This record gives sequence, C-alpha cells and structure tokens, in this order.
Amino acid sequence: MTPLENKPPSHFPSKPIDPIGSIVNHISSVIPIILIILVLGVPAVWLKIKPVYFCETVLKIEPVIPKILYGKEEASITPYYDDYVRTQINIVKSYAVLSRAIDDIHDTDHPWRYGGETMSQAFGRLAMRLAIKQLRDTQLFSLSMFSRRGEGLAEILNAVSLAYIEHIRLEQLHKDAARLEFLKNRREEQEKSLSEKYAILENISAKYAVGITDEKNIYVYLQAVVDLTQQLVKAKTRRIENQTRLREMKNQISKLQTLDIEADVDDWVEKDWATRDNRIQLSRKLQDMRLTLSGVSENHPDKKEYKENLIRLYEVQDNLLKRATEVGERVIRGKLLSDQRKRVLEEEMLFASALSAEERLIEELTAAEHKATDVNTQMMKASTLRREIDRLQDALLRIEERIDQIEVESRSPGRVSILTKGRPPENPDTGKRVKMAAVVSLLSIFIGAGYAVAREKLDTRVKSTQDIQRVLGFPPTGHIMDATQDEGSAQDFRRACLDTPFSRVSEQFKEIAFSIAKETSRHHSKIYNGFGLNEGQGVSTLLLNTLTTLPGMKHKKIFVDLNIWRPITRQIIAGEPLGLWDILEGHCDLKDAVVTDSDYPFHILPFGRWPDKKKSLFQETEMAAMIETLRCDYDYILLDSPPLWLSTDTRFSTHLADVAILVVEAGTVMEKELFRAIHTLDRLEIKAISVILNRVSFERGRYYRKAMEKYYRLVQTALKETA
Repeated sequence: MTPLENKPPSHFPSKPIDPIGSIVNHISSVIPIILIILVLGVPAVWLKIKPVYFCETVLKIEPVIPKILYGKEEASITPYYDDYVRTQINIVKSYAVLSRAIDDIHDTDHPWRYGGETMSQAFGRLAMRLAIKQLRDTQLFSLSMFSRRGEGLAEILNAVSLAYIEHIRLEQLHKDAARLEFLKNRREEQEKSLSEKYAILENISAKYAVGITDEKNIYVYLQAVVDLTQQLVKAKTRRIENQTRLREMKNQISKLQTLDIEADVDDWVEKDWATRDNRIQLSRKLQDMRLTLSGVSENHPDKKEYKENLIRLYEVQDNLLKRATEVGERVIRGKLLSDQRKRVLEEEMLFASALSAEERLIEELTAAEHKATDVNTQMMKASTLRREIDRLQDALLRIEERIDQIEVESRSPGRVSILTKGRPPENPDTGKRVKMAAVVSLLSIFIGAGYAVAREKLDTRVKSTQDIQRVLGFPPTGHIMDATQDEGSAQDFRRACLDTPFSRVSEQFKEIAFSIAKETSRHHSKIYNGFGLNEGQGVSTLLLNTLTTLPGMKHKKIFVDLNIWRPITRQIIAGEPLGLWDILEGHCDLKDAVVTDSDYPFHILPFGRWPDKKKSLFQETEMAAMIETLRCDYDYILLDSPPLWLSTDTRFSTHLADVAILVVEAGTVMEKELFRAIHTLDRLEIKAISVILNRVSFERGRYYRKAMEKYYRLVQTALKETA
C-alpha cells in the first residue's frame, strides 16, 4: 500500500528499449519478416553479383634519403615513409603515368583503349577501376583490379607499374635542379629581409635603450607616470580645498554686513573716552538742573524754562548715545570686513598658486605619458621585430637543411622496383557473393529486431509491473496472471481460491491478501474500495478471491457490491435479495440485507433491487453513515465500485475508504490513462492507494512455462506426501 502523502510526479519517463524482451513479445512477427527478407534477398544477391577475376601487382619503393641521413630515431622517421608512399600512390594514378601505360599496350593483344575512345575517357575508366593501397607499416603498395573477364588484367597492371617506374626516373633528372634554384633564391630573399630587420632593431636600440625588448625598461617610465599622477591628485586636492575655503570666505563677507554686533557696539561705547566724558558732563548738568528745579516753587516764573532746559538736556544725552552707537557700529563692522578681506586676499593667492602647480603637473604628466607610450610602442615594435627575426632565422635554417638534403638526394637517389608482377587470374572470385549474402542475413535480423523494438516502443499499453512503477513512480501491490493460462486454475474464476487453493493464481491472490492484512495490522485500515478504469477488468473476481484468502472468521469479513453498472451479487446469489439500495431507500435495515449463508467464507451485502432510477449513490446522505456502521462490525470491508471513468459514485466511495485498490488490466489500459487516473485520485485526497495488475499473460509477465510446470510438480508431490 502506497500512501499519497506526496504529490504524484508531473510526468513519467518514456518506455526503455528492451531488444530481447521486444523480440520475445513479437516473435510471431519477427520470424516471418526475417524469412521474407532472406527468401527475397539471398537469391537476388546470388543472381545480381557475378563472379569476378582479380589480379594484383606489388611495388616496393625506398625513400630518397635513407633513415641514417636524417639523424633521427626510427619512430620519428615513420611519418616520412608514410607520406612518401602516399605521394607515390597519387603519382601512379596521375594522367602522365596511366596514359603512358595505355599507349604501351595499345598494340598488344589486349589493348585497354576501345576503338573511337579518347585518351581522357580511357584514362578516367582506368583510374576508376584501378585500386591502389599501401600495405600497412611497410614500403610496399599494391595495384589491383577486378573484372568479369580475366584476359588483359595482368598486362594492364604490369604496364602501369613499368610506366610509373619510367616516370619516376625521368622526373628525378629534372626536379633537383629546379628545386635547388628555387631554394637558393628563397635563401637570398630571407637573408635580405633578415638584414633589414636587424637594421631597424639597431636603430631602435640606439635611440631608446640597448635592451629595448626587455619589458623591465618600461617600468621606469610607468613609475614616473604613477608618481606624477599621485602628485597631481595631491595638487588637485589642495586646489579644491583652497577654492572651497575661498568660496566660504566670500560668503562670510556678505554675512558680516548683516551680522548683529550690538553687544560689541555697546562695549565699544562704554570704553570710548570721549563719549564717556561727554556723558559725565551731561549727567552733572542734569543733576544740577534737577536740583535747581526741585528748589523752585510752582509759581516761579522760570520753572517752565527750567523744565524745557531739562528736556533738552535729555534729548542731547540721547542724541549723544545714538551718535556714539552709530560711530561704534561703523568702526567695528568696518574692522571685521577689513580683516575678512585680508584673509580672502591671502586665500586667493594660495588658490592661484595651487592652480598653477596643478597645470604644471598636468603638463608634466602628459609629457610623461607620451614618453611612456612612445617607449612602449617602440618596445612592442622591437619585440615584433625579434619574433620576425627568429622566424626568418628558422626559415633560413630550414632552407639550408633542405638544400643539403636535395644535394644528398641527387647523389643517392631512391629505388622503385616490382616485387610481384601481375599474373593472369585462373579462377574467378566468389567471395563477394558470400559476403553480401551474410550482409543480407544480418540485415534481416536487424530489421526484424528493429520492427519488434519499434512496435514495443510505440505500444503505450501497461503490460507489466515495471510499466506501472515507471508511470506512477512506485511499484504495484501485486499482479495476477491470466487465469486462462494457468493449467491448475478452476473453471469459475470467481471461486479460484475456493476450488483450486494450490494453483498459481490462488497463490498470487494470497500474496495480495497478505499485503492487505499487513496494511490492516499496521495502520488499522478496514475499508478497501476496489475499482477499475473501464468495464470488464476483473475487479469483482479479484476482490472475491482476495477476501476469501484474508485471515479471520466469516462474520468479520464482508463484500459490499457498489457496482451500479454490473452488480456481481446478482450472479453469485440466487433470486433477487435485499441489498444496499433497499437500505438507503428505507425498505429494510442493514442486518436484514447482509447475506451470511452463502458458499463464500465472508458476508455479502448485495447491491439490492435498484429501480433503474437516474440517481447515484453519492447523492444518498445515509451512505457514509452505513459504511461507518460496517467499520464497527467487520475487520475487512471490501467495496466493489463501478469503473472510475464511468461513474461518479467511485470517487465518492473512494473518499470514504481507507485504501483505494486500483485494478489495471494488462494490455488494455494506456500509460497516459493510468497516469491521469492517479492524478484524479490525488485530487480526491485519498489516504493510500494499492495498484494491482490483472490478467498478466506469460509473455508479458516474463513467465516461463517450464517454471509453471515445475511449480505444479512440487504441489502435486506435497499433496501426495500429505495424503
């Protein structure tokens, strides 16, 4: 039993390729395909491919320069041999050699050129027919030809061999002088170019440094650039600081013009001697005037004049203080502005000095960068010249070596000889027929196997437990073989475990019952809802046999028929008994509807007398309460529900059950259909699911008849010993 706590996979992997299993499953189609291809192909090959005559001649070529002249090991010389031999093979197939060979045998008894055929056509025909190949790791190569006529093969091959030897001899006489002349001219050009490069490099070294190509020399110029850059950064910093202070000082001048200096003015007025003397004198006069005024009566004729004089003295005192305050304010504010303008002037001088230093450093930095760039450019140019000089020296050295080699070659030429002359063929070769027949045989096997693999790959039906595990991501609870292929099975498959308890099918039902018993023991599950995806998938038969083999007393197990489409209880119980539908309609109670005296070792709750109304079980409000009542009375409650795709009742009963038992008939359910069903059950939020593969055939289930026969022999032996 597999709990559906996690979501099922969003997709499943495709069916793996099993060549052997595919061939076994489709052997009835593979064998006719192989036989048809063999019957048609082998005679066609035998009639189409005619016997041919074969002739071959072998040439031996020796390199122009012996190995010892290279001064190298044998392993490093092998490529020279192979290149030389491949070059000679291409020379053999050239127009000059083959046209000479055609002319040499033109007047013999077996000319190659037909009457009216041009030399180009004859050359092309011979080049296509002539096969040349090097014999592995040797200085030999062979010339061979196939033909349906044996006459003239040896003559044309021998003529080609002789024409090739003559061509090599003439070519050797003319090519050495031309190669030497070319190489000497090339050497002069390389020496002239090398002298020019040296002169340019000497000029650069004399202007800048002796070791101009040394990368360490550029570091001096780069360090100067770095130092000047650092100084420029410092100068810019000083200039920015001076500029900032100057701007702030200028802003302070405008602020000083409106600054409140009343306290400073009062202090200045108090400390000014002239103002203080005037105030003292006015105070004395005011005191005298007040004393005089105090001694005069109200009717005195001068009292009014005294009062007016006193008022004027007060006005004079106020005017004196006012003028002193104005003078003090002008003096103090003027002093502050004068001091600030002096500081601004000093800061402007510092800013001008910093700006001048910055401009000077920029000029020096630009000059240093130009100098470093110039030196770097010249250094790169010198490095390039060095590489060019090295390349020219290497090229000049190779030219010198090649000149020496050609001079040695001209004094020690190589040799070309015929090791095996072509002989007229005596018997035709029929090996190609046999090879092609073998190819046709292998091709027929591959086509038959490919047909089986393709058919198995394209067949998306669920056939084995491996298919279920691949589609669902978890293995099935068990599988039941096709009872028609079990020689020990009963005639009535619904009573297989009762009539033939020792058959192989019964053993498989027992394995499923054992899994259900473990589920009940571990998780206290009691209600199991069995259903298929479509009709006729053997759900009722499986549930009846499984319930038969479950442990426990008869009154602790019950089979509940909920299949509204095909109630099985109408076939296994005589008459038309009361049942589930009658309970829901109120015609009887649960105790009256349960059948307890059947031939089966469990109770049965029939479907009942359904009036064929358009009404579903999930619409009955008492259905869930009745199932819970059965939970209290029985240990195993197996519900037989209609197919999932045909009735909504199945989804309702599955939601009420503890475990959903999905029965899949092998060979009838598609993989996508099973995958969609699992997702449908997942949306129903079922607790656990059990998938059982039903009606698995011998071939699809990977059973072997010998194993079945051995099983029944062991059963019969055990029964005899018991008796």
